[in-house]
Amino acid sequence: MLEIIPAGENSLIIYFDKKIDSNLLRRISYYSETISKELNKYIIELIPSYVSIFISFNLNHISQFELIQKLERILTKKININDDRDIPLFEIPVYYGVDVGLDLKDVLQKKKMELDQFISIHSQIEYEIFAIGFAPNFAFLGQISNDIRVPRLKTPRISVPAGSVGIADSQTGVYPINSPGGWNLVGKTPLDLSISNNEISSYLRVGGKVRFKPISRDEFISQGGLL
Repeated sequence: MLEIIPAGENSLIIYFDKKIDSNLLRRISYYSETISKELNKYIIELIPSYVSIFISFNLNHISQFELIQKLERILTKKININDDRDIPLFEIPVYYGVDVGLDLKDVLQKKKMELDQFISIHSQIEYEIFAIGFAPNFAFLGQISNDIRVPRLKTPRISVPAGSVGIADSQTGVYPINSPGGWNLVGKTPLDLSISNNEISSYLRVGGKVRFKPISRDEFISQGGLL
């Protein structure tokens, strides 16, 4: 399956498949980088996601028909993506504590487990980045273990502190800025994951990998974390 669908007068969506998997994420990552590089002068915004790429473009520089033709030429090129290629692993330190993980106690009670067990399960996985949004540098990571899955909060919070680590259904992620949110908060990182940190943005892209590294409360504070 490969479709290019108009999403407005100056936007398109490229659909690659209906089901998420690692190889698909790597294809999307590859094509996102290639399209950005080759068609940069036409593109206003490019957003790779679970099974698609959204593109908005400048109608003053190219028509929708012409852009589709150029995209088709790129997308029909034969590519060889090696499953064993080097994919950067971004490690995020996390303090798992009820003083920063506002829903951690409830999650532990629901799953009938001790904190150490939860930390071990949540931090042992190398998560794949499925998408970036709803805020810049918010990476949707999956998939978390069935043992710790919980649904989104029934009532989202008006404000979630930057650096908060949340879980919801099969995904986990870190809020890069203070923002509303409905995920269960289980910890916090001292890292600045906002777009003002240029080094971070290079790691947070679809197809990348993330692992959480448990740290103590003292380590969290010494690294600049705010309780």
